[in-house]
Amino acid sequence: MSNQKRHTLLIMPATPGKRILRVSLSSLYWKICCVFIGAVMILTGLGTWSLFQHYNISRLAHNLEMENESANQAIEEQRQEIEFLTQRLREIQEKAAFVQKFLGMETQDVGEGKMGQGGLEVSPRFFPPELPVKGAVKPMSLEHPGKSGCLSRQEVGNIYASLDMIVRTLEVRQEELEHTPSISPVDAENAWISSPFGMRTSPFTGKKQFHMGIDIAGWKGTPIIATANGKVAFVGKNGLLGLTVKIRHNSTYSTEYGHLLKTVVKKGQYVKRGEIIGHMGDSGRSTGYHVHYGIKKKRKHINPYSCMMDWDKG
Repeated sequence: MSNQKRHTLLIMPATPGKRILRVSLSSLYWKICCVFIGAVMILTGLGTWSLFQHYNISRLAHNLEMENESANQAIEEQRQEIEFLTQRLREIQEKAAFVQKFLGMETQDVGEGKMGQGGLEVSPRFFPPELPVKGAVKPMSLEHPGKSGCLSRQEVGNIYASLDMIVRTLEVRQEELEHTPSISPVDAENAWISSPFGMRTSPFTGKKQFHMGIDIAGWKGTPIIATANGKVAFVGKNGLLGLTVKIRHNSTYSTEYGHLLKTVVKKGQYVKRGEIIGHMGDSGRSTGYHVHYGIKKKRKHINPYSCMMDWDKG
């Protein structure tokens, strides 16, 4: 060891008069120190680089998480939008079906009506691209609401509101029609009118009298039906009309059915158009089996024949 070269490190203080520090080590120890210091510096550098990379990765992961959360939120909003529009369109389809049913139109399934049944046919090539075919409707999509050619939430809402108003109006109208007398109280195939509405010669007195209904003759026991929806207002004997049923349909219309053989309804019972309320007879003052059918509109007698839509008026 005595033959090894030694290196001395002098540490001189900046303040005069201070003791100079001497560090004297052999070459081997100096090499070991240099290696140790180098290793420390390398490890420190590696640690710093690792921390920097970790910071970058953490920041990138945070950004990706934020972007993912934003994307998920956008997807959820789109899903809710599509759900809303789909539900609205489903309700619109139901209301459209109601309108079609009310108007007596049969709903057409997709794919029907593709085959022609005659008429002049013209190839689409005769229509220039800048001139759209009259009546053609541009298909609309729900994939991206609000874009050109697509329905937005507001547009679907407006369509729904308009159709809803139409349906409400039709429902009110349908309610009115269901409570408006519109058919014969007797099957027209098995009956005939024996005495019309208006002035006639009484079969009992031979004098001119005003007949406030019509007499429909038929076989004994022929079913008598309600001519509209309503509530039974009276059941029982009614003077010259004999056994009678009166129905109050609404604030406008009421009907009466006289000379019955028997009744099958009670006062206060709700009946629907076409429901049997009794059977034809000759009770009261009568010359044969028939039903006296009368209609009051706003408490005034009108001609029932004009309200018998199922009676052949040819």
